[in-house]
Amino acid sequence: MPIVQFFRLVPVIIWLVAFTPSGGSASSVDLRLEVVDEPYMSISTGLRCSQCHVNRTGGGARNDFGSRFAQTRLPLTNFTYVNRNVTSFLSWGANFRMRGSGTVSDSNAPTDIDILEESLQLEARVIPDVLALYVDQIVGPSGLRTREAFALLETLPLNGYVKAGRFMLPYGLRLADDQAFIRERTRFNHQTPDEGVEVGIEPGKLSLFTSFTNGPQLAEGSDSGKQITTTAALIYRRFRVGASASRNNAPLGKRDVAGAFGGFNVGRFTFLGELDYIFDKPNDGLEVRQLAGYVEGDFLATRGFNLKATYGYLDPRRQIGENERVRARFGLEMFPIQFLQFSIFYTLLQDIPQATTDLDRLSLDFHVFF
Repeated sequence: MPIVQFFRLVPVIIWLVAFTPSGGSASSVDLRLEVVDEPYMSISTGLRCSQCHVNRTGGGARNDFGSRFAQTRLPLTNFTYVNRNVTSFLSWGANFRMRGSGTVSDSNAPTDIDILEESLQLEARVIPDVLALYVDQIVGPSGLRTREAFALLETLPLNGYVKAGRFMLPYGLRLADDQAFIRERTRFNHQTPDEGVEVGIEPGKLSLFTSFTNGPQLAEGSDSGKQITTTAALIYRRFRVGASASRNNAPLGKRDVAGAFGGFNVGRFTFLGELDYIFDKPNDGLEVRQLAGYVEGDFLATRGFNLKATYGYLDPRRQIGENERVRARFGLEMFPIQFLQFSIFYTLLQDIPQATTDLDRLSLDFHVFF
């Protein structure tokens, strides 16, 4: 093997030897803020999630087009294009994120510095544009965990595909911020992948995805009460609208989630939002009805600089009055060069009066992605 090809294979060798998928509880690792790509980028360009990502519903590693887009369209300054391909059929990617945060009061620890994520992705295009194997492996900071691992069969009728394995479920806007109420309370986020099968079609302006999975509340190996999740969206150059629904019949009870989402772009401005209704009916308890909403506005000040403001609303128990919560964030995202993102945000949380802890925080994120 020529020495150049050997060194190109080093990342894959390290990944296979050191980061073999392992078990463990889902709560043992923080899976938040997995990727730089966010829904506002898709809405501002009119592109589907599948245009840039290996996972057809978004998130995770970028494909060749997505990698080129991230290197040439996002940063203020870009250098020579770097190819993610290790060989003609293997490609890899990585994410590393750190955060420094602090409060303006003494009710919480005033400052904190954490590593939020270390992850590696590997894609093997067994048959180009037809069959691929994909793994997204969390390697830190709290141990090993497989976020996604699936086989993907594409080039089916109606621009369709079938995906089988472990993956994030197709519901709503795939925000990078798992702490947003619409992602935290619906439980469709980077911390809750599931095992099963997903099918989808994307003819013309339509995107339609449906998954059949175990359900996060089911015991491992259970063969009944599966979860079904579906999302449909109409995608145009300047706007899109969609709806999602999910039902999980678990041994401990039933959970239904339904919502609508959409967004539009006007020049340098992009707006998006989602509204979700959550209904939990445990077998041995009271019904819980929740309402979660999210609105976001983005302004592309100049290439490499995006101003963002978000507003989240949560009514955690519709049966109880005056218990609503509000979470607002505003700040700046910067992409100075390829593969590098800085972001600074201030988060305001308006909680119920009984919650005396000050949760408002100023945070600075450092993110290297490839």
